[in-house]
Amino acid sequence: MNISAILLFFVSLLSFSCSYRTETVNKSAKTAATTCRIGFYNTENLFDIYDDKHSNDNDFLPLGKLKWTADRYDVKLKHIKEVIDGLNDLSTLALIGMSEVENKEVLEDLLKNDTTFQIIHYNSSDRRGIDVCLLYNPAYFTPLTSYLSSFDKSNDPELFLREVLVVKGVLWNDTVHVLVNHWPSRREGEEKSETKRIAAAMLTQEIIDSIIQVNPSNNILLMGDFNDQPSDKSMSVMLNLKTTKKGKDGELINPFKALQEAGEGTCKYKHDWFLFDQILISNSISNKKGFQFTDAEIYHPEWLYYKNDLKSGPFRSYLGNTYYGGYSDHFPVYIELKK
Repeated sequence: MNISAILLFFVSLLSFSCSYRTETVNKSAKTAATTCRIGFYNTENLFDIYDDKHSNDNDFLPLGKLKWTADRYDVKLKHIKEVIDGLNDLSTLALIGMSEVENKEVLEDLLKNDTTFQIIHYNSSDRRGIDVCLLYNPAYFTPLTSYLSSFDKSNDPELFLREVLVVKGVLWNDTVHVLVNHWPSRREGEEKSETKRIAAAMLTQEIIDSIIQVNPSNNILLMGDFNDQPSDKSMSVMLNLKTTKKGKDGELINPFKALQEAGEGTCKYKHDWFLFDQILISNSISNKKGFQFTDAEIYHPEWLYYKNDLKSGPFRSYLGNTYYGGYSDHFPVYIELKK
Protein backbone atom coordinates (compact mmCIF):
# COMPACT_ATOMS: atom_id res chain seq x y z
CA MET A 1 0.00 0.00 0.00
CA ASN A 2 1.50 3.37 -0.98
CA ILE A 3 1.65 6.48 1.25
CA SER A 4 -1.36 8.14 -0.44
CA ALA A 5 -3.55 5.11 0.15
CA ILE A 6 -2.50 4.94 3.79
CA LEU A 7 -3.32 8.61 4.33
CA LEU A 8 -6.69 8.17 2.63
CA PHE A 9 -7.49 5.23 4.92
CA PHE A 10 -6.77 7.19 8.10
CA VAL A 11 -8.72 10.24 6.90
CA SER A 12 -11.73 7.98 6.20
CA LEU A 13 -11.38 6.38 9.62
CA LEU A 14 -11.25 9.79 11.30
CA SER A 15 -14.35 10.96 9.41
CA PHE A 16 -16.26 7.88 10.50
CA SER A 17 -15.25 8.35 14.13
CA CYS A 18 -16.34 11.99 14.13
CA SER A 19 -19.79 11.09 12.77
CA TYR A 20 -20.76 10.14 16.34
CA ARG A 21 -20.83 12.38 19.36
CA THR A 22 -18.42 10.52 21.60
CA GLU A 23 -16.35 10.97 24.70
CA THR A 24 -13.18 9.05 25.36
CA VAL A 25 -11.42 8.84 28.69
CA ASN A 26 -8.07 7.36 29.51
CA LYS A 27 -8.26 4.03 31.26
CA SER A 28 -7.70 4.19 35.00
CA ALA A 29 -6.75 1.59 37.55
CA LYS A 30 -9.80 -0.39 38.59
CA THR A 31 -10.75 -0.86 42.21
CA ALA A 32 -10.05 -4.12 43.96
CA ALA A 33 -13.63 -4.21 45.28
CA THR A 34 -15.59 -7.32 44.34
CA THR A 35 -19.09 -5.79 44.45
CA CYS A 36 -20.60 -2.61 43.03
CA ARG A 37 -23.90 -0.84 42.58
CA ILE A 38 -25.53 0.52 39.43
CA GLY A 39 -28.21 3.13 40.13
CA PHE A 40 -30.86 5.25 38.46
CA TYR A 41 -32.67 8.33 39.80
CA ASN A 42 -35.33 10.65 38.40
CA THR A 43 -34.33 13.88 40.15
CA GLU A 44 -37.63 15.75 39.57
CA ASN A 45 -36.56 18.85 37.67
CA LEU A 46 -32.97 19.55 38.66
CA PHE A 47 -32.90 23.03 37.12
CA ASP A 48 -30.56 25.94 37.70
CA ILE A 49 -31.92 29.47 38.21
CA TYR A 50 -30.79 30.89 34.85
CA ASP A 51 -32.88 31.39 31.73
CA ASP A 52 -32.08 29.06 28.86
CA LYS A 53 -33.30 30.69 25.67
CA HIS A 54 -33.29 27.34 23.87
CA SER A 55 -35.81 25.63 26.16
CA ASN A 56 -38.96 26.38 28.13
CA ASP A 57 -37.53 26.72 31.64
CA ASN A 58 -39.49 29.86 32.56
CA ASP A 59 -41.21 28.21 35.54
CA PHE A 60 -37.81 27.46 37.09
CA LEU A 61 -36.59 31.03 37.42
CA PRO A 62 -36.53 33.27 40.53
CA LEU A 63 -39.44 35.29 39.12
CA GLY A 64 -41.12 32.30 37.50
CA LYS A 65 -44.32 30.56 38.52
CA LEU A 66 -42.46 28.20 40.88
CA LYS A 67 -40.25 30.93 42.39
CA TRP A 68 -37.14 28.86 41.81
CA THR A 69 -34.62 30.87 43.84
CA ALA A 70 -30.93 30.32 44.54
CA ASP A 71 -31.80 29.09 48.04
CA ARG A 72 -34.23 26.50 46.68
CA TYR A 73 -31.68 25.43 44.09
CA ASP A 74 -29.05 24.96 46.80
CA VAL A 75 -31.46 22.85 48.86
CA LYS A 76 -32.18 20.71 45.79
CA LEU A 77 -28.49 20.14 45.11
CA LYS A 78 -27.89 19.23 48.76
CA HIS A 79 -30.74 16.74 48.73
CA ILE A 80 -29.79 15.02 45.47
CA LYS A 81 -26.22 14.74 46.73
CA GLU A 82 -27.47 13.12 49.94
CA VAL A 83 -29.24 10.48 47.87
CA ILE A 84 -26.13 9.78 45.80
CA ASP A 85 -24.06 9.50 48.97
CA GLY A 86 -26.63 7.10 50.40
CA LEU A 87 -26.50 4.93 47.30
CA ASN A 88 -22.72 5.01 47.44
CA ASP A 89 -22.74 2.76 50.50
CA LEU A 90 -19.20 1.60 51.29
CA SER A 91 -18.07 3.42 48.12
CA THR A 92 -19.69 0.82 45.88
CA LEU A 93 -21.64 3.06 43.47
CA ALA A 94 -20.00 2.57 40.08
CA LEU A 95 -22.64 4.15 37.82
CA ILE A 96 -25.78 6.20 38.29
CA GLY A 97 -28.02 7.33 35.47
CA MET A 98 -30.27 10.31 36.14
CA SER A 99 -33.18 11.98 34.39
CA GLU A 100 -34.75 15.44 34.55
CA VAL A 101 -31.45 17.31 34.75
CA GLU A 102 -31.35 20.61 32.89
CA ASN A 103 -27.74 20.75 31.72
CA LYS A 104 -24.17 19.82 32.49
CA GLU A 105 -23.75 22.89 34.70
CA VAL A 106 -26.22 21.60 37.30
CA LEU A 107 -24.27 18.35 37.43
CA GLU A 108 -21.03 20.27 37.94
CA ASP A 109 -22.70 22.20 40.77
CA LEU A 110 -23.93 18.89 42.21
CA LEU A 111 -20.41 17.43 42.23
CA LYS A 112 -18.59 20.65 43.10
CA ASN A 113 -17.01 19.15 46.22
CA ASP A 114 -17.00 15.54 45.07
CA THR A 115 -14.13 14.10 43.06
CA THR A 116 -15.55 10.56 43.05
CA PHE A 117 -17.71 10.84 39.94
CA GLN A 118 -17.28 12.05 36.38
CA ILE A 119 -20.07 13.25 34.06
CA ILE A 120 -21.38 12.09 30.70
CA HIS A 121 -24.06 14.45 29.43
CA TYR A 122 -25.35 15.84 26.14
CA ASN A 123 -27.97 18.53 25.59
CA SER A 124 -31.12 16.89 24.28
CA SER A 125 -33.88 18.28 22.08
CA ASP A 126 -36.46 18.12 24.87
CA ARG A 127 -38.64 21.23 24.78
CA ARG A 128 -38.61 21.55 28.55
CA GLY A 129 -34.86 21.28 28.64
CA ILE A 130 -34.69 18.11 30.75
CA ASP A 131 -31.99 15.61 29.89
CA VAL A 132 -30.61 12.26 30.98
CA CYS A 133 -27.03 11.73 32.07
CA LEU A 134 -24.65 9.15 33.46
CA LEU A 135 -22.28 9.69 36.39
CA TYR A 136 -19.46 7.16 36.71
CA ASN A 137 -16.74 6.31 39.18
CA PRO A 138 -13.44 5.88 37.27
CA ALA A 139 -12.29 3.38 39.90
CA TYR A 140 -14.88 0.96 38.45
CA PHE A 141 -15.75 2.20 34.97
CA THR A 142 -13.85 3.54 31.96
CA PRO A 143 -16.06 5.06 29.23
CA LEU A 144 -15.02 4.39 25.65
CA THR A 145 -17.73 6.04 23.55
CA SER A 146 -21.02 7.83 24.22
CA TYR A 147 -23.72 9.45 22.12
CA LEU A 148 -27.41 10.35 21.99
CA SER A 149 -29.49 8.03 19.82
CA SER A 150 -32.40 9.96 18.37
CA PHE A 151 -35.77 8.87 17.00
CA ASP A 152 -36.49 8.96 13.26
CA LYS A 153 -39.50 11.29 13.02
CA SER A 154 -40.05 10.84 9.29
CA ASN A 155 -42.94 8.41 9.87
CA ASP A 156 -44.62 10.59 12.50
CA PRO A 157 -43.42 14.23 12.54
CA GLU A 158 -45.72 15.06 15.47
CA LEU A 159 -44.27 12.40 17.77
CA PHE A 160 -41.57 13.55 20.16
CA LEU A 161 -39.36 11.11 22.05
CA ARG A 162 -36.39 11.98 24.21
CA GLU A 163 -33.07 10.71 22.96
CA VAL A 164 -31.46 7.69 24.59
CA LEU A 165 -28.00 8.17 26.09
CA VAL A 166 -25.83 5.24 24.98
CA VAL A 167 -22.50 4.71 26.73
CA LYS A 168 -20.02 1.94 25.97
CA GLY A 169 -17.31 1.34 28.53
CA VAL A 170 -15.34 -1.11 30.63
CA LEU A 171 -16.78 -2.07 34.02
CA TRP A 172 -14.00 -3.74 35.96
CA ASN A 173 -12.50 -5.72 33.05
CA ASP A 174 -15.66 -6.36 31.02
CA THR A 175 -17.18 -4.23 28.27
CA VAL A 176 -20.74 -3.06 28.94
CA HIS A 177 -23.27 -0.94 27.05
CA VAL A 178 -25.36 1.39 29.23
CA LEU A 179 -28.62 2.86 27.90
CA VAL A 180 -30.22 5.70 29.91
CA ASN A 181 -33.88 6.38 29.09
CA HIS A 182 -36.73 8.72 30.00
CA TRP A 183 -39.89 7.62 28.22
CA PRO A 184 -43.03 9.76 27.64
CA SER A 185 -45.16 10.50 30.69
CA ARG A 186 -48.75 9.56 31.40
CA ARG A 187 -49.84 13.18 31.69
CA GLU A 188 -52.39 12.72 28.89
CA GLY A 189 -53.70 9.53 30.50
CA GLU A 190 -52.25 6.03 30.52
CA GLU A 191 -54.13 4.66 27.52
CA LYS A 192 -53.88 7.78 25.37
CA SER A 193 -50.12 8.05 25.89
CA GLU A 194 -49.35 4.33 25.66
CA THR A 195 -48.50 4.45 21.94
CA LYS A 196 -45.71 6.94 22.69
CA ARG A 197 -44.08 4.62 25.19
CA ILE A 198 -44.39 1.71 22.77
CA ALA A 199 -42.62 3.87 20.17
CA ALA A 200 -39.91 4.60 22.75
CA ALA A 201 -39.62 0.86 23.42
CA MET A 202 -39.18 0.21 19.70
CA LEU A 203 -36.42 2.84 19.52
CA THR A 204 -34.70 1.26 22.51
CA GLN A 205 -35.04 -2.20 21.03
CA GLU A 206 -33.43 -0.99 17.79
CA ILE A 207 -30.41 0.19 19.77
CA ILE A 208 -30.22 -3.12 21.62
CA ASP A 209 -30.51 -5.05 18.36
CA SER A 210 -27.63 -3.06 16.86
CA ILE A 211 -25.47 -3.89 19.88
CA ILE A 212 -26.38 -7.58 19.85
CA GLN A 213 -25.83 -7.80 16.10
CA VAL A 214 -22.16 -6.98 16.63
CA ASN A 215 -21.83 -9.59 19.37
CA PRO A 216 -24.75 -11.57 20.86
CA SER A 217 -22.84 -11.80 24.16
CA ASN A 218 -22.48 -8.05 24.62
CA ASN A 219 -23.42 -6.93 28.13
CA ILE A 220 -26.29 -4.44 28.32
CA LEU A 221 -27.60 -2.35 31.21
CA LEU A 222 -30.89 -0.67 30.34
CA MET A 223 -32.06 1.89 32.89
CA GLY A 224 -34.53 4.72 33.14
CA ASP A 225 -37.84 6.19 34.11
CA PHE A 226 -40.02 4.27 31.67
CA ASN A 227 -43.34 5.69 32.92
CA ASP A 228 -44.60 2.14 32.60
CA GLN A 229 -44.32 -0.79 34.98
CA PRO A 230 -42.62 -4.14 34.26
CA SER A 231 -45.99 -5.71 33.47
CA ASP A 232 -47.09 -3.03 30.99
CA LYS A 233 -47.16 -3.60 27.26
CA SER A 234 -44.23 -1.40 26.34
CA MET A 235 -41.96 -3.32 28.69
CA SER A 236 -43.27 -6.88 28.54
CA VAL A 237 -44.17 -7.12 24.84
CA MET A 238 -42.07 -4.65 22.88
CA LEU A 239 -38.84 -5.52 24.69
CA ASN A 240 -39.61 -9.26 24.81
CA LEU A 241 -38.46 -9.37 28.41
CA LYS A 242 -37.67 -12.57 30.24
CA THR A 243 -38.03 -12.91 33.99
CA THR A 244 -35.89 -16.01 34.38
CA LYS A 245 -32.17 -16.54 33.98
CA LYS A 246 -32.69 -18.87 31.04
CA GLY A 247 -32.53 -17.82 27.42
CA LYS A 248 -30.21 -16.25 24.92
CA ASP A 249 -27.45 -13.86 25.95
CA GLY A 250 -29.08 -10.89 24.23
CA GLU A 251 -32.44 -11.25 25.93
CA LEU A 252 -33.23 -8.89 28.77
CA ILE A 253 -34.08 -9.76 32.35
CA ASN A 254 -36.16 -7.36 34.41
CA PRO A 255 -35.33 -8.02 38.08
CA PHE A 256 -37.81 -5.34 39.17
CA LYS A 257 -40.85 -7.33 38.08
CA ALA A 258 -40.78 -9.28 41.33
CA LEU A 259 -40.77 -6.02 43.28
CA GLN A 260 -43.82 -4.80 41.37
CA GLU A 261 -45.61 -8.06 42.09
CA ALA A 262 -44.81 -7.56 45.77
CA GLY A 263 -46.62 -4.20 45.66
CA GLU A 264 -43.53 -1.99 45.79
CA GLY A 265 -43.06 1.17 43.73
CA THR A 266 -40.86 4.16 43.07
CA CYS A 267 -43.58 6.82 42.83
CA LYS A 268 -47.07 7.22 44.19
CA TYR A 269 -50.26 8.59 42.65
CA LYS A 270 -53.09 9.07 45.13
CA HIS A 271 -53.02 5.76 47.03
CA ASP A 272 -51.30 3.58 44.44
CA TRP A 273 -47.62 2.79 44.02
CA PHE A 274 -46.09 2.56 40.53
CA LEU A 275 -42.72 1.05 39.67
CA PHE A 276 -41.68 3.22 36.72
CA ASP A 277 -37.95 3.30 37.48
CA GLN A 278 -36.11 0.12 36.57
CA ILE A 279 -32.74 -1.32 35.58
CA LEU A 280 -32.74 -4.24 33.17
CA ILE A 281 -29.82 -6.51 32.37
CA SER A 282 -28.93 -8.73 29.45
CA ASN A 283 -28.85 -12.47 30.03
CA SER A 284 -25.15 -12.38 29.30
CA ILE A 285 -24.57 -10.72 32.67
CA SER A 286 -26.21 -13.65 34.46
CA ASN A 287 -24.53 -16.31 32.34
CA LYS A 288 -20.96 -15.07 32.13
CA LYS A 289 -17.87 -15.66 34.24
CA GLY A 290 -17.13 -11.95 34.68
CA PHE A 291 -19.32 -9.68 36.76
CA GLN A 292 -22.74 -11.09 37.66
CA PHE A 293 -26.06 -9.73 38.87
CA THR A 294 -26.91 -10.43 42.51
CA ASP A 295 -29.74 -8.13 43.65
CA ALA A 296 -32.22 -5.40 42.68
CA GLU A 297 -33.58 -2.85 45.15
CA ILE A 298 -35.58 0.35 45.52
CA TYR A 299 -33.66 2.83 47.64
CA HIS A 300 -36.20 4.24 50.08
CA PRO A 301 -34.84 5.00 53.55
CA GLU A 302 -37.31 6.63 55.93
CA TRP A 303 -35.91 10.13 55.33
CA LEU A 304 -36.90 9.94 51.65
CA TYR A 305 -40.59 9.71 52.59
CA TYR A 306 -42.73 12.79 53.14
CA LYS A 307 -42.70 13.56 56.89
CA ASN A 308 -40.75 10.31 57.41
CA ASP A 309 -44.07 8.50 57.11
CA LEU A 310 -43.70 5.14 55.37
CA LYS A 311 -47.37 5.33 54.35
CA SER A 312 -46.76 8.54 52.42
CA GLY A 313 -45.03 8.90 49.07
CA PRO A 314 -41.58 10.23 48.18
CA PHE A 315 -40.67 13.57 49.77
CA ARG A 316 -40.86 15.69 46.64
CA SER A 317 -39.72 19.19 45.71
CA TYR A 318 -43.10 20.37 44.43
CA LEU A 319 -46.68 19.22 44.35
CA GLY A 320 -48.25 21.29 41.61
CA ASN A 321 -47.12 24.85 42.33
CA THR A 322 -46.64 24.22 46.05
CA TYR A 323 -43.05 24.01 47.24
CA TYR A 324 -42.38 21.11 49.62
CA GLY A 325 -38.60 21.38 49.70
CA GLY A 326 -37.97 17.65 49.42
CA TYR A 327 -35.86 15.41 47.24
CA SER A 328 -37.85 14.03 44.31
CA ASP A 329 -41.22 12.55 43.46
CA HIS A 330 -39.42 9.28 42.62
CA PHE A 331 -37.33 6.89 44.68
CA PRO A 332 -34.05 5.78 43.08
CA VAL A 333 -33.35 2.16 42.20
CA TYR A 334 -30.19 0.13 42.03
CA ILE A 335 -28.82 -3.29 41.23
CA GLU A 336 -25.78 -4.98 42.72
CA LEU A 337 -23.11 -6.80 40.75
CA LYS A 338 -20.23 -8.96 41.85
CA LYS A 339 -17.12 -10.25 40.16
